[in-house]
Amino acid sequence: MDNQCLVLLSKFSVAARKVVGSINSAKMIRDSQYATGIFQQIDEVGDEELILLSLDLQTMLGLLGTTSIEAPPAPEKKYVFGARG
Repeated sequence: MDNQCLVLLSKFSVAARKVVGSINSAKMIRDSQYATGIFQQIDEVGDEELILLSLDLQTMLGLLGTTSIEAPPAPEKKYVFGARG
């Protein structure tokens, strides 16, 4: 766990305290079910800043998968010349 993640976790737990109550930071890091429950409660509240903090923290904790956009496959080229072409 790097310093940036710890700073974000502390900001989140202080901001979420008014909505969820006290948050156990150590349990949030280790227990993904506990963290998911906290994040769901935050999503239900609808506070924009808190949701953005939540999404950043979920990404850092690895609870959100990063999506990669793949390019569509190139169409196959058909053979257009004959035997003499």
